[in-house]
Formats: sequence, C-alpha cells, structure tokens
Amino acid sequence: MSKPDEIPALSYILEPALVASLLTAGCLLNRRKATDIVQAHTLSGSLSPVTSSPENRSWDYKQMKFFFWTMKVPSNVKFRMNLFSRFLGMFPFLLEVWYWLLTYWIYQIARAMQALTMGSDFRILAEKHAREIIAIEKFLHLDIELGLQKIVMNRPWLLTLFNKTYAMVHIPATIAFMAYSYRYFSPLVFQSTRRTLVLCNCLAFIVFSSWPCMPPRLLPFEEFGYIDTLHTGKAASIWTTNKFQNQLAAFPSLHFGYSFVIGFSLFIYSPHRPIRAISLFYPLLILLVIMATANHYDLDAAGGFIVTVVAHRINRLVLNLRPIEEWLFWLLRCERPIDKVQFDNLIHQENVVNAGHRDMSQRPLMSGSPE
Repeated sequence: MSKPDEIPALSYILEPALVASLLTAGCLLNRRKATDIVQAHTLSGSLSPVTSSPENRSWDYKQMKFFFWTMKVPSNVKFRMNLFSRFLGMFPFLLEVWYWLLTYWIYQIARAMQALTMGSDFRILAEKHAREIIAIEKFLHLDIELGLQKIVMNRPWLLTLFNKTYAMVHIPATIAFMAYSYRYFSPLVFQSTRRTLVLCNCLAFIVFSSWPCMPPRLLPFEEFGYIDTLHTGKAASIWTTNKFQNQLAAFPSLHFGYSFVIGFSLFIYSPHRPIRAISLFYPLLILLVIMATANHYDLDAAGGFIVTVVAHRINRLVLNLRPIEEWLFWLLRCERPIDKVQFDNLIHQENVVNAGHRDMSQRPLMSGSPE
C-alpha cells in the first residue's frame, strides 16, 4: 500500500479534480432543455403551481410502497418553481451524483468503522480464510496469482501500468460509465444497472464483515512470496492511502465486480460499435491487475461475479426506498426531476406524433396534388 509521503503534492489536487471534472461533464452531457421540461410536464398532465388553482396548491399526498407497508408521501409539485427545483430539473444527473457520493461515503465510513474496531482475532481469522482460499485454488489448479505476479515484476512498464490502473482507474471509470449510460442506455436499463452497483457494495460489505479475508500481499512473504507491488512500484494515489481502510476485505472483489457490470453492460447496451468492441477487455484487464498486484485471488473475482449476479437479481429492492427520497425532497422544499423513464417516453412520444404530422403534410407533395 502506498504511503502518504510518496504522493506528489499535485496529486491531492489533480486526482479529486479529475473526479469532479467527470461528474461535471456528466451533468453537462445529460442536460435537459427548458422547452423539453415544459413539454414533458404538459404531456404528463401535471399543472404548474403558478397556473393551477389554489385548491391544487393545497397539501396533496400519494401512496407508495415501503417494503411490506404502504406509506403516504407528500406531492412536491408545489415546489416546482423553486430555484433549486428548476436547476435540478435542467441537470437531473446531479441527482445521480448525489446518490453516488452518498453510496460511496456510507460505504467508506462503514469500512473505516470496521477497520477501527477489529482486533487481532479478526486478523488471525482473515489469514485463516486466505489460506483456505489458496488451498482450494491449489486443489482446483487455479493458483495462478504468484506466477502472474512474477511475469509482471520482470516487466517494469507492465508493473507500472498495472499499479496505476489499480490505484487510479476504478473510481474515474465508474463515474464515466454512469454518465455515459445515463445518456445512451435505455432509462430502465440504466436504473437497473445503477441499483445493481449500489447493492454490490451492500452485499460485499456483509460478506467481508462476516467472513474477512487477507489479500495475498499481506500474507507472510517467507511462506508465500507475494509482493505488495503498489508499495514496491510506488503507485502513489490518494485513493490507496486511507489509513482507516479495511485491508482484510479481499473477498469478494468489488474491483472486478464493478468492472464486470461495466464491461458487460457496455457490450450489451452501448449503441456505439467501437465501445462494444473493447468493452469486455476492461474486466479482463482488471482481473489481471488485481491478481498481479497481489490484492486479490482469482476466487475473489469469482466472488465479485456472484455478488453482481445476486445484486442484479434483487436490485428492485432499492425501489422500496423511494418514500424516503420523496420525504427528503419535501424537507428540501424541492420537486424531484421527472423520472428519466417517464421523461424520455413523453419526449419520444411527442416527437413521433410531430414526425407523423410532418409526414402526412408531405404526402400530397410526394404523390401529386389532389384534384
């Protein structure tokens, strides 16, 4: 693991700036036109509080499911003309930025609290589980991590590439994927993918909290021979120097789990052929990186894959949190932007109607003027 004193001072500015730039670019890429927003509200039949009657501006509630219960939540349409509501309506990806930051920091804080509270017994248990994984891999002839690392260590350029990839690519690649998929994927596909990634964090945290596993780089060198290449290669990054990070969380690998979701989703749903052509190389690269840097076993990657499959199967559970979201918007005196599924359907429907009208008006010119 890289140490703070190995990080160039400029990295404390450039690395967060890269993340901020990607989030900003995502907001600009997915900006909604004011005319489209007005058109969507009109087509949906929801009147503006400015033009509606006083009766329509009174408190209005709607029913929403919260797991096994039904809750009343406030309708926040009365806040539509607030400055924040209008700004958020024009830049709806800001909502995704907020959710990503919320998920990221809750996950990091939970890992930090776990790292601070675990004792020596936790470390002993983590090493025991790591030895069990190595034994299983040897039995299945899957113990390729050490051989792969030796190959990479003999090629300095490849070692540098893998170290930098592990330290600096995971977060920016995830943000770039979220911005891209929000813009180009079907809204239902994007929402399902986003919920899957959120649940990957939750499921992985449950697993490595109840079944800690030491990564190869922390095992005794004299016995196993693994090298912490991130430290040896001085792959200094602010993302790998968190002293509160739980380092006994090798299984499952979220690095691979996220890369699999990203690569497979791009391969299936991207409308751009060049991106589909290279998309599956991303999880393959991450798989090689996490093993060559001695941060994960290949069974950790298998665990990451299983977590993503389970998360995808149950991702709709996250929809039960919608009532909490509506109450939060009420506290902020803000209306939630029109859901992307509804917004895209309304705009597409109107465009089809307009296109049909244009086609009808041109038909006499194409077939000759009527008598």
